[in-house]
Amino acid sequence: MLRRAFVATAVLTGILLGLAVVPVGGTASAITGEKEQPALPKVSGPLAETAASHAFLASAYLKRPLDLGRFGYKEEEYLVSGEARVFEWPDGTGPKILGQGPYTTRILIRQPRDGRRFNGTVIVEPMNPSTPVDLPIMWAESYAQFIDDGYAWVGVTIKPNTIKSLKRFDPARYAALSMPHPPSVPTCSVAEIDPWAQPTTPADETGLAWDMLSQIGALLKSDARGNPLSRPAERLYMTGQSQTAGYSRTYASVFGRVVTGPNGEPLYDGYLYAGSPPWQVPLHQCLKGFSPGDPRLITGAAGVPIIEIFTQGDLGTNAESRRPDSDRAPDQFRRYEVAGASHEDPWEDLSFASPADMLRATGQSALEERADCEPKNVEPSDFPVRYVFDAAWRILDHWVRNGVAAPHAERLELKPDRGGTFLPDQAFVTDAHGNAKGGIRTPYVDVPTARWVAAKVGVWQCFFQGYKYPFSKEELLTLYSTHDAYVAKVRASAAALEAQHWLTPSDSAAIVQEAERAQVP
Repeated sequence: MLRRAFVATAVLTGILLGLAVVPVGGTASAITGEKEQPALPKVSGPLAETAASHAFLASAYLKRPLDLGRFGYKEEEYLVSGEARVFEWPDGTGPKILGQGPYTTRILIRQPRDGRRFNGTVIVEPMNPSTPVDLPIMWAESYAQFIDDGYAWVGVTIKPNTIKSLKRFDPARYAALSMPHPPSVPTCSVAEIDPWAQPTTPADETGLAWDMLSQIGALLKSDARGNPLSRPAERLYMTGQSQTAGYSRTYASVFGRVVTGPNGEPLYDGYLYAGSPPWQVPLHQCLKGFSPGDPRLITGAAGVPIIEIFTQGDLGTNAESRRPDSDRAPDQFRRYEVAGASHEDPWEDLSFASPADMLRATGQSALEERADCEPKNVEPSDFPVRYVFDAAWRILDHWVRNGVAAPHAERLELKPDRGGTFLPDQAFVTDAHGNAKGGIRTPYVDVPTARWVAAKVGVWQCFFQGYKYPFSKEELLTLYSTHDAYVAKVRASAAALEAQHWLTPSDSAAIVQEAERAQVP
């Protein structure tokens, strides 16, 4: 999430296929067109959970604590270390190696306590580093779905700025964490670091992340003794939201077809992410961004299914990244745009660290909100985009496991005469209630009780904040003569969307129950 504040080493256990390691002072080595199987990293853990030391983001220490044991799940934290390369992508045909150096990161794993409940699918989430701390946003949105389906989830610390916060949170527990800049890789001054790689320093290197994700994925699919799963993963799905959606999109485009698993097929079997930025995350922190119109700005073929999700609030910056859907291998791609939804929502915050842990990690008890966005004095959006995510996970899994191509969806309808400034409350073609037409539909826009505006205006981060205008009692009576009439319309809408696979059965039932409790009209 590019939001609010965006501002013991192991050697490789094997030789990567097709890889020529760059010596200090050497030139970039291409791995274009060649496939390679990552080496396995070293694993330490699980780290002890005691009264004096617990994992940052431990489920019992969240803003809304979660008792995973109640659902038959367990949580463990491990340190992972290895050697990672730093890449550039000069021509869009394949990554080139600049050098390599050591790293140590941490992974947080939530999986069924009884291995028989594990369905073989692992969600790998590079945790969002746009604030000073790790944010497990896609877990926060869809953990109930993951638990229902028997998935394992692996959160990965992916960037030096959140490592700094982890060390402040627990200096002893996280003493080994490090993503240092390799001496063999060209460096640059703070002023020259790509703004989308920030915050970082010349002593660190964000570009180690790509091999970190490859090696962790290889570990999870391996039968090595160090694999922390109850059995090797059968499928890996990479995810992320906002900045780490950008990580997932970049990994899919650059490395998806190059890096293989033990069977020679792509290591990651699918990608589902939400709200990625319109630029590619820089492969290393000294790279410059691509110019407008560069084909590398468009999501490339990964050899496996990709589902990109954008909320209505994301379109202010992401309309330019639209590309056609595809079913032609190796380019299996879907883009979904969600009517009414905002980039941020209050649900995800409940699965972030508690105020006490935030204070230990950052010196702040909570994430700072923007106060300079317009309009003011409006009701914040609580649009439940998680229901769309839950359905999308089922759609992706069906696509990967059974070869059933994901359904297509209309794009949100943008006005052709928007002018040079994107105004979120005026940019979309709307229905009689002021809600956007097109996109993924839900009962919240098709049986509305409010007009949803998915972004504010002001500084760039204002686009993350949505708001709504609840309908008056008189408006509700015009639409729904009785409470039962309203519930009947919600039930019919939810049933239709469930039949089209845009809602899971459990989420469809939850929406109807919410309608039954609502004071409408």
